[in-house]
Amino acid sequence: MTAAMRDDRHRSASRRPWSGVILGAGLAAALAGAARAEAPPPLQLELNRLEPMAGTAEGCRIWLVLGNDAEGAAPVGTLRLDLVMFGTDGQVARRAAVELGPVGAGRTVVRLFDLAGLACDRLGRMLVNDVLACKVGGQDQPDCAERLRPASRTGIRFGL
Repeated sequence: MTAAMRDDRHRSASRRPWSGVILGAGLAAALAGAARAEAPPPLQLELNRLEPMAGTAEGCRIWLVLGNDAEGAAPVGTLRLDLVMFGTDGQVARRAAVELGPVGAGRTVVRLFDLAGLACDRLGRMLVNDVLACKVGGQDQPDCAERLRPASRTGIRFGL
């Protein structure tokens, strides 16, 4: 074997480990990109306002804002939530099923519902207990709870 052939083999062998690292990094980046592409966009859910219900001694009107304006969003046909309200004493005070759909892609909507029998100042926390139904882009979606991003503009804790 000549010296030139040994030098060529040595250079070729020394490049092999780097080619594996580069190939592995490229594959990891491609897989991460595919995972990001498949992750459904979030649904922003905001407890925006509480106000006493007119004409009642005890009752609270609850204003919810649902944002479906993330990049890649599909229309939400149905989003029915099981909400549990806790009193300021920490005990479960009420439970309600609310429908927040439909919401077009790229849109934000405001939905309100009345909670009779519980004054706003006695409400201490609101929990999204479950997603009862969720249809996005014409398909039932089992992952809607994971997509929700709850927030509150009130003094009330609101979350999953």
